[in-house]
Amino acid sequence: MGTIICMALVVAFAAALPATAAEWETTAIPNGALALDMDIQGGTVWISTHGIGLVGYDGSLWVLHRASEGGIRTDSYNYTVLVDAAGNKWVGRDGTNTVDRLDDAGTYDDKSDDTWSYYTYLVELKNNRVFSMAETRDGDMWFGMRDENHNQLGTVELLVESSDTTEWYHYDNAWTPDSTSFSDDDVRSLAVDASGRLWIGYYSSGVDVWDYGDPGVFADDVWAHYSSSSGLTSNLVQAIHAGDDGRVWVGTASGLSIFDPATESWKTVEGLPGDQAHAMDTDAHGHIWVCTDDGVAVLYSNGIVDSVYGTEDGIPHDDVTEIAVDRETGIVWAIAVDENTQATVLCSYESGYTSEVGQIFAYPNPCKEGRDPPLITVYGAREGSDVTIMDITGEELRTLRPTEPYVWDTLDSAHNEVPSGVYVIRVESPDGTVSLAKVAVVR
Repeated sequence: MGTIICMALVVAFAAALPATAAEWETTAIPNGALALDMDIQGGTVWISTHGIGLVGYDGSLWVLHRASEGGIRTDSYNYTVLVDAAGNKWVGRDGTNTVDRLDDAGTYDDKSDDTWSYYTYLVELKNNRVFSMAETRDGDMWFGMRDENHNQLGTVELLVESSDTTEWYHYDNAWTPDSTSFSDDDVRSLAVDASGRLWIGYYSSGVDVWDYGDPGVFADDVWAHYSSSSGLTSNLVQAIHAGDDGRVWVGTASGLSIFDPATESWKTVEGLPGDQAHAMDTDAHGHIWVCTDDGVAVLYSNGIVDSVYGTEDGIPHDDVTEIAVDRETGIVWAIAVDENTQATVLCSYESGYTSEVGQIFAYPNPCKEGRDPPLITVYGAREGSDVTIMDITGEELRTLRPTEPYVWDTLDSAHNEVPSGVYVIRVESPDGTVSLAKVAVVR
């Protein structure tokens, strides 16, 4: 595919957060359990805890999955949770019962049809401490491990599972021929970027980026390593977030860094409320929400801070350790920690940035020459919308496949590159509402 320069010319988009007097609301977590991680699924926030296992909250009803009730194998130190594209809830922890997976058959508050799958240390997994998980575009699962014995650098594991087969791959420097690919034995964060590469964040050694290709073959692998000397704000990586536009956001103990794959360069975010960036997520309109040790910041996709929220806005404690955005409803969920007692509180905020049609815009703006892959992302199209690319005369060139969010690869329906020109993005919501945005492609 040729090099392009994309100029997103937006008909209707909000440049700033909606004017609102709303404040953050707090919700007590049952039994005073400690919330350690969370993820979103269709209006429900799923929380992994120390104390009551895996819990779900839909804004009114709590559903607890505790070991005493069967299903999840332990209530304690469930470090991380991930909801995959199929709706399964994965829980990773410290101990022999390393990973559990819940398929609730789509019935949130009915446990009678739950199906649990278990993955155990020294049976499927070669390490017993999971701090992070990530899903590939093919639905495979990566697990980031810590080797307590400090014998194996790397320690990531891949589960490739289908209806026909289940395969496990274990990776560390003993597996790689040059024994130098992985940078540390303590993996704290994972993310899969828009190109399918695995980003690995370490407790003290920065970031590795692994383009692994065939998971069983080393010869086709490509590695890159980034540290404080490369532009990271710190080598202590706490979170990695792969943006829809290809940028990768790395939160560290000393701030937030953005990697732009088009230029292969790093940028440090200025103006965060706290020194540490704990976690990040993207809303339906492309803003990045960042939780820090002194509140929450909302950033534009170029890294400029737009808004900051703290205790004066209803967040009960300065230290906010986790954040997750429900793109459909616009509700932002966060976990605030009392620094004195370490007690956790669930917080929520109605941002106003829902996936309802009417706030349509295209990104990147601009898409610089050399961007790979040359993708244009359409934000604001509600699930079930019909999204069509037309030329300026109104001729239909392409109907986009329904994804979250919608993405155009600048090809027409015959998979040919469209020529330079201005194109119209037409979005028709399920209720018949139509919105338009313009985007220019210059080759």
